[in-house]
Amino acid sequence: MIQTRLTNRIFVAATILASLFTLFFGIYEYRREHAFRVDILHSQLQLNNYHFLEGRGDSHIRVTVTDINGNVLSDSEEEVSNMRNHLQREEIQEALQHGNGYAIKRASETNGEMYFYSATRFDDKIVRSSVPYSAELTRSLEHDYTFLYYTVGILLLIATATYFRHRFEYSEKEKQRIKRQLTENAAHELKTPAATIEGYLETLVSNPSMPEEKRHAFLQRCHSQSRRLSQLLSDMSTLTRLDEAHIIRPKTPIDAADILRQIQEETSARFTENKMQLQMRIPDKLPMTGDASLIYSLFRNIFSNAIAYATEATYFKVEVQTSGDRYTFTFTDNGIGVPAEHLPHLFERFYRIDKGRSRRLGGTGLGLAIVKNTAFQYGGSAKAYATPGGGLTIEVEVKEG
Repeated sequence: MIQTRLTNRIFVAATILASLFTLFFGIYEYRREHAFRVDILHSQLQLNNYHFLEGRGDSHIRVTVTDINGNVLSDSEEEVSNMRNHLQREEIQEALQHGNGYAIKRASETNGEMYFYSATRFDDKIVRSSVPYSAELTRSLEHDYTFLYYTVGILLLIATATYFRHRFEYSEKEKQRIKRQLTENAAHELKTPAATIEGYLETLVSNPSMPEEKRHAFLQRCHSQSRRLSQLLSDMSTLTRLDEAHIIRPKTPIDAADILRQIQEETSARFTENKMQLQMRIPDKLPMTGDASLIYSLFRNIFSNAIAYATEATYFKVEVQTSGDRYTFTFTDNGIGVPAEHLPHLFERFYRIDKGRSRRLGGTGLGLAIVKNTAFQYGGSAKAYATPGGGLTIEVEVKEG
């Protein structure tokens, strides 16, 4: 437990550090790339300033010359008399302080156009080149968002990994919780028949002269409780098999229709005793691949549940619908049904509506849990709802292959 907590803390810390590093590095590269593009343009205009003094500057680039006090001495496109002092211009101030400077985007006071300015100081004067913000210049200075996309992608990968790790941990914790709950409930359920058997046997051992008739009754009760104990262990074993994440479903060809008809033969007498008509409306063949014992257990538990608890029912109907590679089995009775508040819990392990009656009838409280888990292993689901007019309907969906 301590090791798990330490591992989780290390993972969280590493994830936070990796996320922050990726984010800050992405922002840094984003800004650096923009500064790099600006520097390239600034360097090109700086070169033009030098060329202008040599008399070979680019004629397509506007050039303004000022003295160190900001007074305009010349301009390649405007009348000097129309131009105000440039001393407070950003690029002029930087050139005076550092030898060169630029202003990324500012409107000209003389013609109102937007320009990129680059100024260079030469002793007692400053030469400034400026290019208008054309569509081509705008594109050249636009940010390249590629690295930003990579940054976002990495952050998404980290977030995805964190999410799935959280889901995995939650799943593992949930499995542990279910196993712990199963163990606790199983211990409680197993204790009752074990204690009963022990009590009867102690009575028999300590009373060797007990009348034969009473001795026989005690032995019958021991046998009944041992059968219940055996059924509990069998159901728990089935659930354990279904709970194993690494379980590989066999690809053995089976026929669900044959399994249903087998269960019909085994239970028809019990339905007759309960004055329930067993109605089977299934096709001749329902081919599947899987574990015949699990499919048998799924169906048999539903039949047994109807026999034990469909009080006052006059029929138990089995139907199936096919859709693509899926079968939907519907098991319906018209008995007293199940109160609405119990329906969402019917497939929970050891859940009983009437605990005393369930134990008296030999129920383990695991039958419908096996139904749900088996359906899940076969890519389907199980649900229960009230039959219109009264009774209970259980619907099970499984995948054919």
